[in-house]
Amino acid sequence: MMLRAIEAARMGIGKTFPNPAVGAVVALGDEIVGVGFHRKAGLPHAEVEAIKSAGERACGADLFVTLEPCDHYGRTPPCTDAIIKSGIRRVFVATLDPNPLVNGRGVRRLKASGLDVRIGLLASEARQLNYAYFKFMKSGKPFITLKVAQTIDGMVATGKGQSKWITSPQARAIAKRLRSEAQAIIVGANTVREDDPMLLPSPRRKENWMRCVLTTDLNIPTGSRLVRTSRQYKTIAYYVAAPRKRIDRLIELGMVLKRVDGWRGGADVAKVIDDLASQGIMHVVVEGGARVFSSFIANGFVDRLVVFVAPMVMGGAGVPCFVDFKVGDLKNCPRLKLKQVERVGRDIMIDLWRE
Repeated sequence: MMLRAIEAARMGIGKTFPNPAVGAVVALGDEIVGVGFHRKAGLPHAEVEAIKSAGERACGADLFVTLEPCDHYGRTPPCTDAIIKSGIRRVFVATLDPNPLVNGRGVRRLKASGLDVRIGLLASEARQLNYAYFKFMKSGKPFITLKVAQTIDGMVATGKGQSKWITSPQARAIAKRLRSEAQAIIVGANTVREDDPMLLPSPRRKENWMRCVLTTDLNIPTGSRLVRTSRQYKTIAYYVAAPRKRIDRLIELGMVLKRVDGWRGGADVAKVIDDLASQGIMHVVVEGGARVFSSFIANGFVDRLVVFVAPMVMGGAGVPCFVDFKVGDLKNCPRLKLKQVERVGRDIMIDLWRE
């Protein structure tokens, strides 16, 4: 039953920000009589949807939910009220909600109302559904995913800056889906100049989505697709210093400009992360280029590294993935935990997480 609730929760991944993705199942014995998931902030939560789906059969049934039910008023009423009113007799909660507004409060309310509440069923799997949400609630910092497309010898572009396309269409499709789980994407200005990307998730959305460019001097082509669509899709350029004329022109075209301190010849990514956190951004995908990758790995900000490796060799004239990151001693190399290796089209996808 909890596996079915987790499956339902996946339907909401990337769509519920700033809320977590949650799924719920109402069951009478071995029979599922109601299923629900949270679709979007402001709409009913998973528990309410599942109880509504079950109707009168919820009375005396069990509720399986992937995250602790809320017991406070937000954009919707407390889920605990709906659970108690429905006549549910037992509640299986996969994991407590780390949000201080909820943490333990929902469970206490249900127990105080006489319900049998059990916690911890498939807790690890349930937390994985909302890994960015859990990090943000505990640390106040967004979860950082680096997405890299490289050759088998570790190059992300030719010496002339060419990178379209190193990886296969199948790999690029997965990368777009990865974007859909986040609320912001970061690239360097050189990526904008060389690739002219749109940097949009799949499916496209405007709500809870922003594009960010790291640049020293705002040398961003005003004719690029990213600038031309900056009124349609929120776009922020973090810069160190730039001519007044360039600043005024980009603002006129619709970009949001934020000045930050410099770090090793570029924008200080620590300041960028702090600013995104202040906006409530929980998950950021970093897509390049090499100097941007280097700044994130050097500062220890990487939570997840997704590498698509193409079966081609570029040689010494190429641009290495972490071009500006140098380690003199093997013991100082950042180490990540291998989670998955998968063939994607003609490429290999390697999924690595912070230990």
